[in-house]
Amino acid sequence: MTPLPPVCEAALRELDALRRGELSAEQAAVLRAHLDSCRFCLGMERFERAFLDRLREAAADCNCPEELRQRIQAQCAQSSHGG
Repeated sequence: MTPLPPVCEAALRELDALRRGELSAEQAAVLRAHLDSCRFCLGMERFERAFLDRLREAAADCNCPEELRQRIQAQCAQSSHGG
């Protein structure tokens, strides 16, 4: 596999922080501009968002111990807060 350009590696590392609202307005704008211009990173962002949405749905429907379901939902909420 071809290595990613450094700008893409940095962008992918910041996706969770963007979703949680942890980036400054300037950092978020730079990352969103990159996502607007990079199909690969935009695709990864959409994949991660869809994955978290599906995981959240599965946790709501799961037949598992309540404590585990709550932990899964809390992690999903934490990862998608800003998105």
